[in-house]
Amino acid sequence: MFTLNRWKENLPLKIVNVLVFAFLFGSNTYGSFTPHHTGRETYFTPAAWVFNVWTIINFLLLCYVGYQFFDNSRTAVDAIGWRFTLIAVVNAIYASPAPSGRSCGSKERLPVHVWVTRHYIVAFIFSLLLASVISTAYYSLTAHYGAQTIGDVLFVHLPFSLWHAWSIVLVFISGFALFTHSHRNHPSTISVIFVVAAEAFLTLTAVGYAFRSREGDVAGSAVLFATLLGIYLEQHNNVIRYCALAGAIISGLAIVKSLYFTVVARERGVSLGSDDERRPLVA
Repeated sequence: MFTLNRWKENLPLKIVNVLVFAFLFGSNTYGSFTPHHTGRETYFTPAAWVFNVWTIINFLLLCYVGYQFFDNSRTAVDAIGWRFTLIAVVNAIYASPAPSGRSCGSKERLPVHVWVTRHYIVAFIFSLLLASVISTAYYSLTAHYGAQTIGDVLFVHLPFSLWHAWSIVLVFISGFALFTHSHRNHPSTISVIFVVAAEAFLTLTAVGYAFRSREGDVAGSAVLFATLLGIYLEQHNNVIRYCALAGAIISGLAIVKSLYFTVVARERGVSLGSDDERRPLVA
């Protein structure tokens, strides 16, 4: 039951979280509903619809900001702590919408501020920072603060699971924009090799999410499944496309495994090893 008897506990932290979301995430939430902004197309860029992950994450973070005032959220709020503020600052630099007049059509899709200004080195650095700080929050939640209520699942664990997987995708998108040629050129052999290696990494990470625990992390695997499927639908090089399709199929099977042990076999006591042996590749 959702009660507000202890809403004043950690009140300074909760107020800061509200202000941080309003001023640092608010514009990004608006931007996630508008056409994506200027960014260099690469051989790793997925289809435009994949970037709607931003919309889902931002909506769930809004729910998190509201949920923190309820008594049931006490443990989860302690797990995230002031990391939310740090993540918000890095995210605001990396993922704010473009300034007025810099937006463009559907062919230029990545909604990233430093990306819009074509500071690809800075964008790559901040993508690494963003992935790192999100990983600390994700690890704290998964290792020490398991979900106790449906609210914890929907408004705390779910957004950070999605965000953790999506931050990994953004590292690769930013990296390929920095180190590879424009999407307009035919891919070189080395470019194809690196893209396929990145697709393999995402596939293995999706499997890692599925085997992180007995039930796995469906949300993280789903983000990587969508990304790989988006690459298959967007790219034209057959090697890149069909390797992405193979990765999407494997990721889809990982999702099926997680759903099976979450919904069907929860009470059957099937063991898949210890939690430490099943953590995702990036955490």
